[in-house]
Amino acid sequence: MPAPDRQLALARLWLSKARTDVALATVILERGPEMEPWVAAFHAQQAAEKAVKGLLVLRRIEPPAVHNLVALHALLPADIADVGVSMQSLASLSKFARGVRYAVGLDQSDEPTWQEAEAAVVDADAILRAATARIGRR
Repeated sequence: MPAPDRQLALARLWLSKARTDVALATVILERGPEMEPWVAAFHAQQAAEKAVKGLLVLRRIEPPAVHNLVALHALLPADIADVGVSMQSLASLSKFARGVRYAVGLDQSDEPTWQEAEAAVVDADAILRAATARIGRR
């Protein structure tokens, strides 16, 4: 794992990318009918994932190549495990990591509604704020 200064810089890079995902998800919500809610939900999940991975990097834990936020959260040391949302929220966000991006059939029951996408963005922003409070900004 990198030296402490490089480690902090890498954690902040994860947060920078997470901020971009939250910003993009917010724009999608604002555009409404011109877009689809799955795009906002996907970027919300990505933001949350990157914020949690930034916390892992901060503590010298190599983030695994997984998208499950509950599994990633389980790797966090107890003193930084409060990410601002419930485990249920982490699980809800996790479902937007993959499936919603692909057209796999005519059944679209897994597609998020606008209300679910908005909740996902709120949760992702809370996670990002919690991670930023621990890692700081550049």
